[in-house]
Amino acid sequence: MAWESEGGDDAARARELAIAKHDREASEFEEEYRTLTEDGYLATAFLLGREKIDRIVYRELSRHDRSAKVLDVGCGTGSQVAEIRKLGFVVSGLEPAVEMRRLAIATNPGVDIRDGSITALPYDDGTFDVVLALEVLRYLPAVDNEAAWREMLRVLRPGGTIVVTMVNRWAIDGYWLYERLQVRRASRGSTAVRAHCEFVTPGQVRRDLVRLGAGSVAIHGRLLLPLRWVYKVSRSLGRVVARILNPVDDLLCRIPGTAGLTGHLVVVVRP
Repeated sequence: MAWESEGGDDAARARELAIAKHDREASEFEEEYRTLTEDGYLATAFLLGREKIDRIVYRELSRHDRSAKVLDVGCGTGSQVAEIRKLGFVVSGLEPAVEMRRLAIATNPGVDIRDGSITALPYDDGTFDVVLALEVLRYLPAVDNEAAWREMLRVLRPGGTIVVTMVNRWAIDGYWLYERLQVRRASRGSTAVRAHCEFVTPGQVRRDLVRLGAGSVAIHGRLLLPLRWVYKVSRSLGRVVARILNPVDDLLCRIPGTAGLTGHLVVVVRP
């Protein structure tokens, strides 16, 4: 079984590292979204992946009335909260990183943006029609992932939708191997301590959610080609290559069975 008991200290440490990372990098995330406004989704590897995720997010949002209540867990600098509000939805945000939360509140005055953890959501049962957790569970160990799924299911209304991103263990771009090497370097003192990265597989996620009684589970794979590494060589080269190969990547990701090889897993749950 994928979700097994882990040491409480290890889980707490993973949460601390994730929050510290996002506090340090809040201004960088803000700059990424500024870059999006100026140069579009092909500007960076982060934005390229986010565009693919956003297509699914907004497709799922379109299934709901504009009066629907949306919770963005791990809302970061609040950029996505602002975009969803423009569509007319009633949006709330949750962000444990102090600096991220400060920016989110500044971007969305008057919006309910709270401190809190996805493992213990500070909301009543059945509060939201849509719950989003994008690039959140990747930073938490398996025991926290289970708690997070239980909490998201708890605060969701009947007929609602949950959209979550996770990191694929067997992506053909080799990110799992890269992360393992970086963790080893950090353990030897060669680099700073890294935040935890939880890797999963589509089959594992589906089995665990079925066990939790999650209902309908769809898992979409995105970013099959190793375009992220081209950006690491050069952002300008990455933009050129992505402009050519991104449409090909989109077509490949539509082929059944490719999700297990993609970089991003987007999990859509409808209880």
